[in-house]
Amino acid sequence: MDSADTMGEVMIVSKQSAYFKVPGLDGKHEIKKIKQGLDEIPGVLSVSANGQKDQVAVDYDSSGTNVSAIEKHLRNIGVDAQLISNQDHIM
Repeated sequence: MDSADTMGEVMIVSKQSAYFKVPGLDGKHEIKKIKQGLDEIPGVLSVSANGQKDQVAVDYDSSGTNVSAIEKHLRNIGVDAQLISNQDHIM
């Protein structure tokens, strides 16, 4: 199959966004630790943190990981995170 044959294909990615409350989220060191830790998980697409609101947002492909695995990984790296919400997005 050449590249012209694949141009018409549509790839559906099941993207989800999980939002966590992380009490005491302050300082670049803590945010960097969270981002680096979550980037290790296959399926995590992006991680953003807001130190003023003590929140972390994680966009992920649900075919590669799930919110439970993300929560567990946060605990494993020493982060006390509480899930606020989890949203589906179809792309």
